Amino acid sequence: TLQAKLPCQNSSSKMSLRPSTAAAIQDMPPPGGYKKLDFTRYLPDRGPKGWQLWAGATTLIMYGYYQVGKTNQARIQQKMQERKVRYALAPLMQAEADREYMERELVNLRREAEVMKNVTDLKGNPWVPGSSQFFGGQWMPRKINYFMRHHG
Repeated sequence: TLQAKLPCQNSSSKMSLRPSTAAAIQDMPPPGGYKKLDFTRYLPDRGPKGWQLWAGATTLIMYGYYQVGKTNQARIQQKMQERKVRYALAPLMQAEADREYMERELVNLRREAEVMKNVTDLKGNPWVPGSSQFFGGQWMPRKINYFMRHHG
């Protein structure tokens, strides 16, 4: 028997055995088939067709890229105008910065002349305001924080 061939089954478990030896009966359609159902009349039209969705999405995306391009061009134009204004104002701003530098330098030179009035340099000459024993031959402006430290 089948039970004798299957060692893992005990006699109380008969779930995998056929209930009878009769052939299986399969349900079949009636002769001539089932009648046709006209299901299309019950389903409403469900929106745009696929090609219409693609065309609409493509149109929207292309319009979006067009707007991005226009915005980028306007931004480039704005930056160019700002750059031209900056270039036009640069000499004026530099002249103002040079004027402020010279005012601070004169204040510092007067203060240095007052403090160093009785000092001589290494060669025995009187101290010259603005001179430096570390002068390397090339003029360089003093650092800004140098002025801020000695101001006031």
